[in-house]
Amino acid sequence: MGSLLTTANGTEITGITSGSVQLDFLAGTVTLPNGTVSNMNKSLNDLGLSQCNSLGVWVSDADAQIFVGSALSLADHQLSHVVNQYGFSTVRIEIPANSTPDATNQIFFIASTDQWMGYGFPRISHQRSELSTTSTTAVATILSKHVGAYNQFLITTSNTGGNSIDLVIEFSENGTDWFADTGYTTAVAIAGGSYNAFASEIEHHFYRVRVNSTVAGNHSAFTVFWNFVKDRGSAYL
Repeated sequence: MGSLLTTANGTEITGITSGSVQLDFLAGTVTLPNGTVSNMNKSLNDLGLSQCNSLGVWVSDADAQIFVGSALSLADHQLSHVVNQYGFSTVRIEIPANSTPDATNQIFFIASTDQWMGYGFPRISHQRSELSTTSTTAVATILSKHVGAYNQFLITTSNTGGNSIDLVIEFSENGTDWFADTGYTTAVAIAGGSYNAFASEIEHHFYRVRVNSTVAGNHSAFTVFWNFVKDRGSAYL
């Protein structure tokens, strides 16, 4: 039975900016686009080996490209990727600049020294996070995400301050032309201490959240929670 190589504690990596994520299985290190380096649970050097032979990678943005060694690039618009019977010691994940804020990307991975990935890599997955900030007089894009390959979209905006804020949720198919979603063609006012819950299964390619103070100069703290879900029945985009 072969060995499995993943993050030091087996969990996903969150808060990743766009750019190159470098997985060096020989050294057992993960280098993020901002230069942060962390260790894997083990390395090929520790095992006295020179390559892995199968791989599973999940990236929160389906437009990411995955390069296994120098010979293979995956750009198949999926979230989960599995490669079997292919020798490699490095993997490069190119994450596109599709997110606002930028540092909201997530990955997890597992590699095996066996020829076949003996791990049932998930096709049901989700990305979730939250962002706290304060409203401004001008309309500001608080969250913007490429959501291709997901099929459920949950966004909750909680006004934790005392003044009212205005919320609009928009969709796009190209990331350039945006349209207000049903129920948000007029900004929805959220009173202090209240919230707005958005849920949809309409598979637009991009969603974004825009917020401003209802009354100019009367700002309020708020938090946006999001959860984008990919279930087994969803088609890849």
